[in-house]
Amino acid sequence: MRGKKWTVLVLLSAMFLWSMAGCRTSESRSDIPETVPAEESPETDGGGEEKPFAGVTLTLLNFSSATPGGVLTATCEAAEEKFGFHIEIEPCYDDNVVRTRLAIGDCPDLLVYNTGSLLYSLAPSEFFLDLTDTKMAEKLDSDFIRAASVDGVLYGIPQCDSMSAGVFYNKELYEAYGLEVPETWEEFRKNLEVLQHAGMDGMGISLSELVSSQLPFLADNYQVMYENPDFAQEFTHGETGFADSHEGLRTWERYEELVPYLNEDCATASNQEIEDRFFDNRVGHLIQFSSRIPEWMNTYGDEINKIGFFALPGDTKEATGLTIWPSNGIYGNKKSKNQEAILTFMEWYVSEEGQDVMTSFYSPAGVFHTGYQPKEKSIELVQEVQKYYTEGNVMLALEYLTPIKGINCAQICNKLGNGRISALEAAEAYDEECRKMALQIGLWE
Repeated sequence: MRGKKWTVLVLLSAMFLWSMAGCRTSESRSDIPETVPAEESPETDGGGEEKPFAGVTLTLLNFSSATPGGVLTATCEAAEEKFGFHIEIEPCYDDNVVRTRLAIGDCPDLLVYNTGSLLYSLAPSEFFLDLTDTKMAEKLDSDFIRAASVDGVLYGIPQCDSMSAGVFYNKELYEAYGLEVPETWEEFRKNLEVLQHAGMDGMGISLSELVSSQLPFLADNYQVMYENPDFAQEFTHGETGFADSHEGLRTWERYEELVPYLNEDCATASNQEIEDRFFDNRVGHLIQFSSRIPEWMNTYGDEINKIGFFALPGDTKEATGLTIWPSNGIYGNKKSKNQEAILTFMEWYVSEEGQDVMTSFYSPAGVFHTGYQPKEKSIELVQEVQKYYTEGNVMLALEYLTPIKGINCAQICNKLGNGRISALEAAEAYDEECRKMALQIGLWE
């Protein structure tokens, strides 16, 4: 065993993703209705009384696009109307910017950022408020607490609902070619073959984009953990890797087996181009996050009803289930002079009222860590995603089960998807990336 003691570290269980912050886009106000009535002053409650935090400005650095553009902004505007403070939102697209800001002492009042391994790497005890013993913590489920905690200390609240990654398929193409929803990997490959022979792309992907290039690998963790429930623990100890275990190598082999069915321009096509083709019946499948569903509803309207969903299949029916990611977190600056306003905002954000406001601006596709239930009934596509939760066929992404995640995962996936390296070479390269990370964080010697 190469590791130091790691038992505490495993509890922090991490996420994704270069992700899991996932695709990062700015919050635009243009597509969201005004939340502050024109006839009321923003510094009063409408009855002439001054609001509790009138004149206070909170800064928020947003390194996430887990909700459609404008949702975070509109929710913050509602909080401004209620409490009187002003929230200055700054979008951020580069993880290095977050790290640099913290390193030079320029921590914002509020930070929207990853949970899991990336949170751990920020050394959150230096920067963020301890929420462990607050009433907010009592609302949260164990998955989020584990993902937003380091060394047993909770630092964040969930930004939104959780998300999962699996296979979206075009129902019209399935009906036209007599295809059934696959329950095994072999059945899935046969469906891909049928569509490929019919002159369309069996699978659409943008290998140039950070998130989509990794998902065929990351979404396969249910199968890895089914084959070896101790994989994450053994991996964290340094006792096994992807290249030297059957279940680890097999996950890279499944990715390699998709390569013949990818769009020919997979190296250059954008994610938007692929999604347009998917809704235009020119692509049969996408492996994508469920958090894309609200955005698709806004972009494609009723066309969303021709899209279905299933978990990325395993080699057997029993090994087929859904890999899930807890929400990104919202963190408060422990050194800010505005701590009372920060905590008031955070408490409201996870309250029933706050989540009613947030979900009035988008239709969530995941499950809320507070147990909150949206007022509107979900569309059929969302129900197809959520059935895996209700049936218990879900597993956390590997980044939540170990603090180790290779930094250059996307580059390795890009090479594999382009046919430039084999599954074994990809597995070996990822093991080496993870070794470097384990050494960097002091987990291995």
